[in-house]
Amino acid sequence: MNKTGAWLVRYALEQLGIAHSFGIPGIANAEIYDELDQSDQITPHLVNHEMSAAFMADALSRTNPDSIGIMLIVSGAGVTHSATGIGEAYLAGIPMLIIAGIADYKDTAYEKTGYENTGHQDSIDQQELLKPLTKASYQITEHQQIIETIFNAYNIATSDKPGPVLIEIPVSVQIASADIDEALINKALSIHLSAANQEQLEYSDAEISNAAKYLLDADHPGILVGWGAVDAQSELVALAEQLGAPVSTTLSGISSFPARHPLHSGMIFGPAAVPSARNAFENCDCLLAIGTSFSQIDTASGSAVPPEKLIHIDSDKQVFNRVYPATQTLCGEPKQILNSLLYKLQAHQEQPAQSDELCAAIASDKAAFKNDWHSHNGKERVNPALFFDKLQTVIKDDAIIITDDGNHTFLTAELMPINNPRGFISPSNFNAMGYCVPAVNAAKLANPDKQVIGIVGDGAMLISGMEALIAVREKLGTVYCIFNDGHLSRISHSQEITYNQKACTELGNVNWGAFADSLECGYFAIRNNHEIDTALRRALETAAHGQPVFVDISIDYSKRSNYAEGVEKATLAGFSGRDKLRLVSRAIVRKIMG
Repeated sequence: MNKTGAWLVRYALEQLGIAHSFGIPGIANAEIYDELDQSDQITPHLVNHEMSAAFMADALSRTNPDSIGIMLIVSGAGVTHSATGIGEAYLAGIPMLIIAGIADYKDTAYEKTGYENTGHQDSIDQQELLKPLTKASYQITEHQQIIETIFNAYNIATSDKPGPVLIEIPVSVQIASADIDEALINKALSIHLSAANQEQLEYSDAEISNAAKYLLDADHPGILVGWGAVDAQSELVALAEQLGAPVSTTLSGISSFPARHPLHSGMIFGPAAVPSARNAFENCDCLLAIGTSFSQIDTASGSAVPPEKLIHIDSDKQVFNRVYPATQTLCGEPKQILNSLLYKLQAHQEQPAQSDELCAAIASDKAAFKNDWHSHNGKERVNPALFFDKLQTVIKDDAIIITDDGNHTFLTAELMPINNPRGFISPSNFNAMGYCVPAVNAAKLANPDKQVIGIVGDGAMLISGMEALIAVREKLGTVYCIFNDGHLSRISHSQEITYNQKACTELGNVNWGAFADSLECGYFAIRNNHEIDTALRRALETAAHGQPVFVDISIDYSKRSNYAEGVEKATLAGFSGRDKLRLVSRAIVRKIMG
């Protein structure tokens, strides 16, 4: 059969079950956009900036395990603009396909298209540029490569530690027609399906037995779960109950274990954790870590140090022993490993370990922590704990909560209980501001029957707030809760502690109501604690009719999250004695002198 390259791209994406792509059309990818416009299955979505396209592709992959985020961009600025979002996905282990149209200026086939040869975009080697941020990259040179390359890229993006894969497709290949052997297409599809269903076992029964022995011999085992365990929630619950062990999560792994479970202690452990997690793990003598790389975010700048006996489970063998030495490593699919480990534990310990006393202590610590927050005087601004209490009561159990990067991130992590798998996502290791609004849009597109709530700082909202236009165009009914205090609060708080002054963090007075009106979004303001319940209910009612909503919250940031305080202490502890003395002395002098 005779088909254009653009048709083959569309065909391959349809076979992969793709429903959405994100990007900006240009000369170098116009043919693919035109072809996708003819698809009954795939909807291409226009963003205002390619960084947002990357965030949307990332969020779609995070909130829909049955699909993968697709970026459709042009070479040059399209690639460099999206690099931040690609880096976020790469470090977080999120699958993504980046399809970049490229202009092949020296090709005579390109000249026949009639497009103007501007000849300036081929000066950057974008494969080399994105090499540190992608698992693999391809440049297609002929039609016969397209389907097999896209299928291979999908398999690489979703296997082992998932991540982004780049595919470059020249305009000449997109436009020109070529005879394609239909048997070749079917063969490529069968190879893809075979690879997708393959299970790779890289651990032995003896290794499972060793891990089980370490856990059973421990007096106080503990479990730390990251994003890599997000689809193994039921297995984690069964394992925790069998061991009678407390469970903490990383920031990205918050939705990997239900907050309502009595063994859930909170985010991370160690000095930067909330009291329930800090106390539950105080005497931990064997840690089972699943789906975490022990990154700076996962360990609160290295302050969460595991005990000597560490069992590390991950699908990516590269993370083992990179930060902390492991007593036992198990490489493979976490869900399968946890099942095998549970069977071993049950074979040697028929009844689950007693955990009533531990659960009671965790519950008591959580109640005291919440009471401490409730008693905080916010001076007529909104108390974050009261806000999240109300939010929890008005949303559905399967709602998806998405944050950006900032003070609000860790307040959400500590104060908002998350129970459903993939019910919370956030930028993690890359600290990418601007993530929330586009991510909310993509999550709602991928989960149209669920409530999707964004918690975004006013600084991050300034970066990507215009992307709410997508929600307006698509009538998504998203809710963006803006934690508004007029500053880049996370850095300004750190500056106050270290320098006793703020520098370059004031945002100014933004009229978010006028901004919402200009985009045809709903708008509700919450100025104090008494207005929380009514405003949230009205916002959700409005969103249920398909209108996106801004909720402008005069947030009180005067009480810090435990995590933020812990990170600042850990960072300061990392300085030499001389540097610490200099920083502290300068802060004292500035406080005295004004």
